[in-house]
Amino acid sequence: MTEQNLVTLYEKTLSEQEHLTELQKSVLKAALKLFSSQGFEATSTSQIAREAGVASGSVYKQFKNKKELLRAVLAPLFQGTLQTVVNELADETLNKKYPSLDEFVQAVVRDRFYFIQDNFPAIQLLLSQILTNEDFRGEVQAFFAQQFEHLLSPVLSQYQTNQEMNKISYDNVVQLVFGTLISYFGKLLFGFAGDVEKEIEESSQLLLLAFRPQK
Repeated sequence: MTEQNLVTLYEKTLSEQEHLTELQKSVLKAALKLFSSQGFEATSTSQIAREAGVASGSVYKQFKNKKELLRAVLAPLFQGTLQTVVNELADETLNKKYPSLDEFVQAVVRDRFYFIQDNFPAIQLLLSQILTNEDFRGEVQAFFAQQFEHLLSPVLSQYQTNQEMNKISYDNVVQLVFGTLISYFGKLLFGFAGDVEKEIEESSQLLLLAFRPQK
């Protein structure tokens, strides 16, 4: 399988940012790690400096305050990191051929549940910003709307043409799938999640109840 660790992908994106100094890259890596593990509010600039191995004054020279640092941390997500995540999802799962709608749905749910499980701290940071940062929320919505429509629409149309799937709108499919992913994230957050394979099976069956034609 290809790399689906958000932190590793983020660091790769940073390494390609020629306009950033090595000090800035070190600070951004440290900030992402601490914001993800501790939360934005609970993380101090001095902690970030210590994690990055630089003086606190060096952080302030590069970034005026913690909010500006957070904006800088989030920027690389739209400069390669999220695009790589989507490309790998397409290559590993969405663009493959499946014998049935059931197997397609289960493959997508399995892929994303393990992704959420493996990247929980970073996803928690992203979701917190989606909920509280209107500009960031708009960027994320625009990015995923553009990416997923051209990836998913042809697949859904094929299953609908084959009468394996209801004539449900693309928007409603996305709403149901994202709702399922957010629900699983919430279970992990509050410690309610059971065995991941059982969660995958049950969530896939719930989605299929909505997607399958009614007999």
